[in-house]
Amino acid sequence: MSAENISPTRINLIQTKKTLKLAQSGREVLERKRDILLRELRSSVFHAEKTREDLIVELMQAYQSLKEANMAKGSEAIANTALATTHQAEYLIDYRSIMGVTVPVVNFQAKTDVKPDYGFANTSAELDKAFKQFYRVLELLAHLAKAEGTTFQIANDVRRTQRRVNALNYVLIPRYRNTAKWIELVLEEKDREEFVRTKKIKGMIKKKEEQEREIEEVEEV
Repeated sequence: MSAENISPTRINLIQTKKTLKLAQSGREVLERKRDILLRELRSSVFHAEKTREDLIVELMQAYQSLKEANMAKGSEAIANTALATTHQAEYLIDYRSIMGVTVPVVNFQAKTDVKPDYGFANTSAELDKAFKQFYRVLELLAHLAKAEGTTFQIANDVRRTQRRVNALNYVLIPRYRNTAKWIELVLEEKDREEFVRTKKIKGMIKKKEEQEREIEEVEEV
């Protein structure tokens, strides 16, 4: 809506002001959504960084334990033991909504009583320790995938929301405000012209009445 394609009428002025008010309300809603998403984003980024740090530490410890197990049992024996295990990682992928933003939820089906399934003849304390640590790594990977997926989705929506806020702030709202102001100026000018025209007509009518009275007075004499 702009001054180029709208008639300067009172009805259009009312409609333009309604549209302006609606755009301003929409901007407020979007700004609230953006602010909430920014808080969620900061929390998600913090959680992702903390999880990544924990994962690195756990991986280093797990590889150290595996290295010690290789030294104790031999790398070939450890490899054969790994091939014989039947443990599998199970992940469940779900989704949840944050202010209308769909984010992934990755759940690792962790078992509280997880134990190695290889025989005692093929094991060692170092290998058992590495097994539990790598199992913990799998759980941390699920947490990291959830945090990073959430961060990615929220960041994208924050950018989209900010673009919409900018469009309202710098394009639509100024356009509606300028259009309303232009219509008001045109209507005020029309009112002034109508006032002058009405005053002029009244003056002409009054002058005519005076002339008619003068004629009547002359005729009576």
